[in-house]
Amino acid sequence: MISARSKPRLRITVAAAVLIAVVAACREAPVEPCPAARLAVDRVPLAASSSPFDPAFAAAGAEFHVPPAVLQGIGWVETRWQMVEGAEEFSGRPPAFGVMALRGVALERGAALAGVTVAAARRDPVANIRAAAALLDAYAAEAAIDRSRSEHWSVVVARYSGIELPEGRAAYGREVDRALALGGARTAPAGTRAPAPGACPPPPGSGGAPDYAPAVWRASPNFNQRPADSTGAMHIVIIHTCESNYTSCWSWLVNLASQASAHYVVNEDGSEASQLVLERDRAWHIAALYDCTLNRRHDCWLNGVQSNHFTVGVEHAGFASQDSFPASQMEASAALVCDVTRDRGIPRDWQHIVAHGQLQPADRTDPGPHWPWIAYVHRVQALCGEVVVDDSAAFNDPALAAAAAPGAWTASDSTPDYYGGGYRWAPTQPDATDGAAFSFRLSAAGSRTLDVRWTSGTNRSSRAAYATITAAGDTLAVARQDQTTGGGRWHTLGTWTFPAGWNRVVLLQRDVSGAVVVADALRVRE
Repeated sequence: MISARSKPRLRITVAAAVLIAVVAACREAPVEPCPAARLAVDRVPLAASSSPFDPAFAAAGAEFHVPPAVLQGIGWVETRWQMVEGAEEFSGRPPAFGVMALRGVALERGAALAGVTVAAARRDPVANIRAAAALLDAYAAEAAIDRSRSEHWSVVVARYSGIELPEGRAAYGREVDRALALGGARTAPAGTRAPAPGACPPPPGSGGAPDYAPAVWRASPNFNQRPADSTGAMHIVIIHTCESNYTSCWSWLVNLASQASAHYVVNEDGSEASQLVLERDRAWHIAALYDCTLNRRHDCWLNGVQSNHFTVGVEHAGFASQDSFPASQMEASAALVCDVTRDRGIPRDWQHIVAHGQLQPADRTDPGPHWPWIAYVHRVQALCGEVVVDDSAAFNDPALAAAAAPGAWTASDSTPDYYGGGYRWAPTQPDATDGAAFSFRLSAAGSRTLDVRWTSGTNRSSRAAYATITAAGDTLAVARQDQTTGGGRWHTLGTWTFPAGWNRVVLLQRDVSGAVVVADALRVRE
């Protein structure tokens, strides 16, 4: 081992550092992807951008003779300069920690080389960055690179990635290069989208990935066939976080040794998604038997069935511990999930778009407490041309949906298959003059189809009356529905032309005594 004193002094300018080429890393791949999309060399240094950790990058770089821009670029690619406390997502991959996403043996070795404890390297940003710099220093020494040659650092960056797949190592290098070129997303102009790294965009007319044209097809060997019986019917979309960066995620899932996969992976800024497994096939993304008590007692007939049988898995680059998710990533994910649910007839609600950690709570928490569930599901619905009004205000977009029920209506969640946070019910009465109102706002006049849902039971009304009323106060129709059956599904009231403004559907309480009416949700679709 070369001591710090005997190392050659690093003679490298910031400008040279940011030209850390991925050419050498790319040579590891059998085919050079997208040569025409190569970034221009007149790039903005990542070092010119600002992160909370710039002093630590500079100090660790000087101490361990690693260009600070290399540390910055890797930190951006790995965690977007966040201090993460990782969790296991895929068996065989230790959790990642800190700005530099150190994990497993690399974490232990880096900590030892930097003279810090493993605990400190996990949770203290300065210790974490020093451990990463020490590790990169060791890799540079072992590769005997010329530290004054910026292109030689690509070998070190590729090794740091921990990716075995040559194409993945090359793609990781391009991600670091892109970070250097853009100066990090925090300094890129609003709306900037960098060239998608790691694979060629689908050529015009190629159809893209088999099930989702905007995605890149990267076939994983880790799948099998869904059961031919009803347990194999696609029924739920499961949302995951990779607990890693995008390239590391898809590279691991297309590796036979991982024995894991997902149908899709969405990158950090939403500029690229990968499809790894055909939707019709059974990906290996959740290690849990279905338990309906974890999913609002929905479809208890599936209890004990392996959840991979009937689910579609969507992984997202990032960590369950991060404090927010980029809006661009959420938009790309919502578009993808809209496509899956529309093509496969999966309802867009809280029982059918669920968290990995929800169905596997014993050892998974992803996508974490800061995944914007309500806004996310709203966006999936909107992209599929629908707005849902729930009886609970917390589940509504107040700009588009509102509900109101008289005080005599009782809130409950005792019967399964409700939408949102529960439902409201009231006994029918011959002299009742009001009802539960579901209001929806249209910015322009147009035709809409309205659907309603309820939780069913023998005490429900077989003739529940729904009045459809325009923003002008005109009653278009009163439609009756049998609530004794068909709970948890959408039932069509009809299609009408509505004016702009707040239109509404009112579930009337007035009827002969002896039954109850259930106000759960209204769906408005184009």
